Amino acid sequence: MRCISRKVIHLYLRGRRPHVLVQDEEDWYTLSVVAKRALFWCGGSIHGCRCEGNEMRFAIEMGHASVGAIAHHISGAYAMHLRRRRGWTGSVFNHYIATLIDADLFLDDLVIWLHRPHEPDKPEGARADLCRTGDSAYLSPQSLTWITTERVLAALSPGGAGRSAYIRRKTQPIAPEIMAILTGRAPRESRQTSDDVLARRATLHREAPERWNIEEIARFVAEYSHILYEDMRSPSRKRGIVKAKVVAAVLCARYGASVAAVARLFGRSRSTLIEQADRYRETQPQLFAHAERALEAHLERETGWHDDQSAELRQTHFRRQRAGPARGAARAYGVEDGITPLRKP
Repeated sequence: MRCISRKVIHLYLRGRRPHVLVQDEEDWYTLSVVAKRALFWCGGSIHGCRCEGNEMRFAIEMGHASVGAIAHHISGAYAMHLRRRRGWTGSVFNHYIATLIDADLFLDDLVIWLHRPHEPDKPEGARADLCRTGDSAYLSPQSLTWITTERVLAALSPGGAGRSAYIRRKTQPIAPEIMAILTGRAPRESRQTSDDVLARRATLHREAPERWNIEEIARFVAEYSHILYEDMRSPSRKRGIVKAKVVAAVLCARYGASVAAVARLFGRSRSTLIEQADRYRETQPQLFAHAERALEAHLERETGWHDDQSAELRQTHFRRQRAGPARGAARAYGVEDGITPLRKP
């Protein structure tokens, strides 16, 4: 999918309870499945992760969706896991916080900080055995398939010795001023990214042209699938029609629509569409890739769009905080929402 500049955010999710969010291998496995699903729906990459006590932090390179969408996919799905496994009720996470990071300058610092060794002075709720990170992805290639390491390793050592540089950097402290930038506490005057650059990045979140709304994409998928658009809107359960609905839901999500909006268009439940998409993702992954390439080619023919004119979600966007110098970094906030439960294979 087209994107001008891959924005990198430090996504911070904090539980409403003081209890540990990731306690054991089952929790860690579930989070891995949640992360893979979020990347499937939202695009982008996850470069680092740290789960310690009642906190989750991620270094995320954004794809087609907004920060709100990816935070929703991670927090919503994992919250359902915790409700099911531990009997929790009500909201599980506080409002998320996303800090925009200048990736060219600070992505490697962010990942190193997330993967730092456990700090012994942490409270009891964050014991070393209850602190999990994405560190193994950098030490043992392909050990965590949902963590992408290439960009960080290349930044650490363009000559190819990135893994050694990564290990060495983990032993070195991070300067307080860089820590302030990574956590969004840097004063405005110390930011490395100018207001003009932030303003240009903010334009990435403009809406898609009205003519390319979910109905237009659904009509394209109907033609691509050789079925009638009216059949896609019908309650038919024929395999070809169900498959077309799922493809349309995924493409609409990647071009900025919520799955709920697509579900309303087709008169289906969001959970049903997501479950069906997960099933096809496992059995026919090429289905979505082929349809996405066809849609991109169609859009380029119809509009003459270039790669630097991608459509984005009309949901939560980055906003600059003006509450004072302690909130200098660009941040976004939101809340968790429910999503279909995960099923173990």
